[in-house]
Amino acid sequence: MVRSVPPATARSHRSRRPPTNACHPSLTASTLDHSSPKQRSTASIRFFMRFQVLEDSWILDVLTPTEWELLSELPNIASGDSFSRETRDRLFPSPISPETLVDEEVADQVEDWDEFVRPDIQESFTNDRDRVRADLGRAEIIDPSEFLSPEQIEEWDAGFPDLRRLPIPIPHTEAWYSSLNQARILLNEEHDLADSEERLALHEDEIGDAVEQLDPERVMLLARYELFSAIQVLLVEKVMQP
Repeated sequence: MVRSVPPATARSHRSRRPPTNACHPSLTASTLDHSSPKQRSTASIRFFMRFQVLEDSWILDVLTPTEWELLSELPNIASGDSFSRETRDRLFPSPISPETLVDEEVADQVEDWDEFVRPDIQESFTNDRDRVRADLGRAEIIDPSEFLSPEQIEEWDAGFPDLRRLPIPIPHTEAWYSSLNQARILLNEEHDLADSEERLALHEDEIGDAVEQLDPERVMLLARYELFSAIQVLLVEKVMQP
């Protein structure tokens, strides 16, 4: 679920594009809490990924270590290298349906697709992933004093987690959307996530009970899929629409 709400600590920015802020309570925040029980009991601080749109960039802000771990693997996942050949082929569906009778004309169309169209798509996807990888390399650790009071920081007595800020130039938006889409298609094809009962359960009120019944690796897959989905929705709603 994506909620679009103004964060309490949102700041004003001087730009012609009105700043847009959204907080996303993704599964990474609600099911993969990285804090210890002592931290949770001594400090009622929950971190939500914050999405901001400025005139020339959009920002993924207050990324927790878990969210960063999931996001930083985006180019590798979108490449499909860790998936089966059948799964990777899902990114390049044949222009001919399986029911089509293959005659000489159809065979020529398939040959043209494989020779001319598919390589162009593959090159475009590779360029998109390279751009995303370069953007990820510009992530920065943020100072918690930017959004927490000294009292809140002092309460977090077991060591403050590294929170990251990732600014993305507006012209890179299409590359990010493409890479997120590649990754989501591959993850769903390989692991059947989009319409799974576990994903539906994780969106119900008793989210903790649902998580406890899942294999930890499955939870991580669902969390990554949800994070990628949430960012895509935010890009469509906040950046890509005129």
